[in-house]
Amino acid sequence: MNMTLLQSFPDGLPVLDLHCDTAVELYLRNKSLDQNDLQIDLRRAPQTPRTLLYQQVFGFCCVYDREGKPRPQAEAERLLLDSLAYFRAELTRCSDRIVPAEALADDENRNKAVARLSLEGPEAIGCDPARLEWLRAQGFEMTTLTWNFPNALAGSCMTGEGLTDRGREFVRQAQRLGIAIDVSHLSERAFWDLVDITTKPILASHSNSHACCAHARNLTDDQFRTIRDLGGVVGMNLYTPFLHASGRAGFDDIRRHLDHWLSLDGEKTVALGGDLDGCDTLPDGFTGIESYFDLGKYLHKRGYPDDLILDLFHNNASAALGRI
Repeated sequence: MNMTLLQSFPDGLPVLDLHCDTAVELYLRNKSLDQNDLQIDLRRAPQTPRTLLYQQVFGFCCVYDREGKPRPQAEAERLLLDSLAYFRAELTRCSDRIVPAEALADDENRNKAVARLSLEGPEAIGCDPARLEWLRAQGFEMTTLTWNFPNALAGSCMTGEGLTDRGREFVRQAQRLGIAIDVSHLSERAFWDLVDITTKPILASHSNSHACCAHARNLTDDQFRTIRDLGGVVGMNLYTPFLHASGRAGFDDIRRHLDHWLSLDGEKTVALGGDLDGCDTLPDGFTGIESYFDLGKYLHKRGYPDDLILDLFHNNASAALGRI
């Protein structure tokens, strides 16, 4: 008899989460990666007695201050360098449990968690296409084109401008280097400008359904279908204002967004992108990285097939990143 999902993974499900803000928060708060009071640490990461079953894309967002105002560019660039150095030191210190993505090929690291890197807000590299080679050499696999402010590349979901000529050059160079373009935070106009020129799958690392919650940060059905048809992926964001207009949400609201996307033939397109440590409010019952197991059990009880849960939690994101 085949084992059920929960019998196969009694202590935690495989997770590949496409976005968190933990790396910069560790630096700013002088916290450790292995144990802290943030929403992610290795002590609470998905695991079994045999292995950690966890890949996390750590986003480096250095473009705004604690009040949400833009940082001066020089300050943003310095924060990226300093927080990256701090995070690398944490990876080295915790190397018995987590490794950077480029080290995963080594057999000795097969049973460890994996840290992948993304840039959220290219102002931290001066919005300069020429600096993408440096970014790729540092291990970055993804980049957004904006945060919530417009910049030299594009308009944001909060401001509406399209893709600039420099933005088009940035996209071409990033895709040539194998850096995925992340459309979370991008304006809808710039999204369609990007679709006109992309040569690779695109992704939205941490965005929800606009049909379910009409927030500017969420994707329309047409955007979702386009990402689907290009072979990309969309990560479910757990920030409650993106889940429900009231700003309060629970597991039922997460499922409402998932069900809607699945109705759009999104079985191979939907993934996780929790935005942990970038959220000041999470759904009721969700406290941090450890709660993905509770979400998996909830979906299991609501009739989601085992294969679908594994696709949503891990396989879809892994496959999409492999296509970029």
